Amino acid sequence: MSEPGNSGFSRRCLKIAADMLQNPTAPLREAAMQGYLRAFVRRHPALALHEDRAGNVVVRYVSPDAGRRAPLVMAAHLDHPGFWVEEVSGRSARLLFKGGVLKPHARAGTRVRFYEGVRRKPTGSGRLTAVRYENGRLASARARIVEGAARAGGFAMWDLPAMEVRGGFIVSRACDDPLGAAAALCALGEVARRKPKGVALWGLFTRCEELGFFGALEAIRLRTVPRNAAVLSLETSKALANAPQGGGVILRVGDYGSIFSPDLTGAVWQAATRLAAKDRSFKCQRRLMDGGTCEATAFCATGYRASGLALALGNYHNQAFGARGSTARLSSPKSSSRRSERVEGRRRPEIGSETVSVADFLSEVRLLVELALHPEALRKTPGLPAWLKIRMRAAREALSKPAAHDRSAVLTDL
Repeated sequence: MSEPGNSGFSRRCLKIAADMLQNPTAPLREAAMQGYLRAFVRRHPALALHEDRAGNVVVRYVSPDAGRRAPLVMAAHLDHPGFWVEEVSGRSARLLFKGGVLKPHARAGTRVRFYEGVRRKPTGSGRLTAVRYENGRLASARARIVEGAARAGGFAMWDLPAMEVRGGFIVSRACDDPLGAAAALCALGEVARRKPKGVALWGLFTRCEELGFFGALEAIRLRTVPRNAAVLSLETSKALANAPQGGGVILRVGDYGSIFSPDLTGAVWQAATRLAAKDRSFKCQRRLMDGGTCEATAFCATGYRASGLALALGNYHNQAFGARGSTARLSSPKSSSRRSERVEGRRRPEIGSETVSVADFLSEVRLLVELALHPEALRKTPGLPAWLKIRMRAAREALSKPAAHDRSAVLTDL
């Protein structure tokens, strides 16, 4: 197989990711993302789009012969932690932060960009001048508008690159979870190109996950997703020591809140094993990612058959660290004099770009396409799985007639 980075498949996927991540977003401020999805579907006649009353977007590929086949639903959220612009007075803006960022990372002086509505380009830029925390987390801030304008009702993101590829990594202001949404869109695009028969593949692009997966909960209440669907939550999840970046797409057996549907998780793992046998560029790891709770938990709790995939994320929620030995400006509480002090062996918390391995991202899309093209692999079958029946038969044969010397040993021990 050709090098993944040079293949047409890889170029198409990275182009979709770059286009998707150009759109600014924040909780309940997902209009630019929604607009991009509409434009994407217009360019792909094999796809159809529907929006529910909560503003969640559903993109569907359903072949004419699919009938009532239960769909594979890829769920990903369109928002990322960001600021709401509450009030603007002169060159000062009052901001509310929506999402989880810990106190050491966000501080006065950090740059932001202001956005409004569906526009990709910022209306202006600024710097935080005062920051307020609640329970150790960023809650609100004041910002000085340095260029352009900020408008009440708009929003702000950290002033970081929308998307770059550097050293084998996707580097972005917002991988979580626009990159998961991009993976779903890549899979839909690949399936739309091939037009397979007997396939029902959906993308559920939800709103406001960062405030408690509100969009997913409304999709469940509104029955946006059919009850017989197999739901896969696509997330970027904080990289762990046993779930490293570059180790492949992660089959997420559970999160902080729950363990996912065992039969669906097992079926996805079997599909991943088959794919690895025929595609040497594909890598997958099976892990419990308990750094947070994702939409799969909500679907499982309400009776859906759900599991998850994840991409190991660097600088989760933009919580980055400066280089070791960097110079930090410190002030003494007992003196007005300032001094520079080199912090040896420590890494200073700061705001930075999130990162995901390109190879992991491409492996996720490959697995999603594999699952879409072989829907029979995910079909729930009644009774015990075949592998367990084989093991039970072997156990019965091995243990139903203990050897004579084994019985003697038991009597001797007594």
